[in-house]
Amino acid sequence: MGRWWLGLLALVAGACAPTYLGSVPYHPYDLDDFPVFTSPAGAPLYGQRRYLEQRGTAVARGAGGRLGFFITLEFGLPARPTPPFPDPVFSCRFASADERPAAEVRLVPLELPPGFAVYLEKARYRLRCGPFERLEGGLEVLRYTTWLEVLYRFEMPLVAPGTYRLAWQLWEGNQLLAEEDRRFTLTQSP
Repeated sequence: MGRWWLGLLALVAGACAPTYLGSVPYHPYDLDDFPVFTSPAGAPLYGQRRYLEQRGTAVARGAGGRLGFFITLEFGLPARPTPPFPDPVFSCRFASADERPAAEVRLVPLELPPGFAVYLEKARYRLRCGPFERLEGGLEVLRYTTWLEVLYRFEMPLVAPGTYRLAWQLWEGNQLLAEEDRRFTLTQSP
């Protein structure tokens, strides 16, 4: 019984160990905030970035009526032919946020030093809903934001400390979404 408790205590203590930014997928670097990343050589690094951010306004009949609406984009890229949330009013009636997988998003490496790799860990469309504002005549206004959120995993080999350049493209179907060019400063291996 004593060994069992000792093993459990070691497991709990290990789970409480602090993790550095970017070392795990649920605590990634924000690629918009960091142009250069520092990481121990040989350890994976995670980074997250938003693409295709759009803010919209939808005007709809109240919840009791039919959900006819129109959308006016206020900020962002031009409207997409098939938006990930074709009916944001319906989605926002039941929750303050929604997400959907982005199945057609892919990564194309351009320049990777030997032994380095970049992977598309997760890509999903996100919707954040504002509150419904009531207007006269039973109409409601909804302000919302949509974006594509991408989580990358970078594999760093056991190489000499220094700064290394990685470049890649992000595509959705036949459309180029972004071309990324990042610097990674590697420290001593863990």
